[in-house]
Amino acid sequence: MDERRDPQPDSGTGPPVIASIAGELTPMQKAWGAYVDHATKCGQCRSLGAGPCGEAERLHGAYEIAGETAFEKLADETP
Repeated sequence: MDERRDPQPDSGTGPPVIASIAGELTPMQKAWGAYVDHATKCGQCRSLGAGPCGEAERLHGAYEIAGETAFEKLADETP
């Protein structure tokens, strides 16, 4: 049998965009973006076997804190 297939997306369309609050990125999205931006440009972070630099560790820590804060906020809002 021929299975139903979804139509192919129009060319030029990309993956779905993550929803944001009022058109702005969330603090967690901003923290992750800062980490990735640094990690893709830093020579040490990009070197195989060198491990992340101190700035990358700081930025990743900020991302983790933003995630914990978001989780706590969600937990507080749950009835």
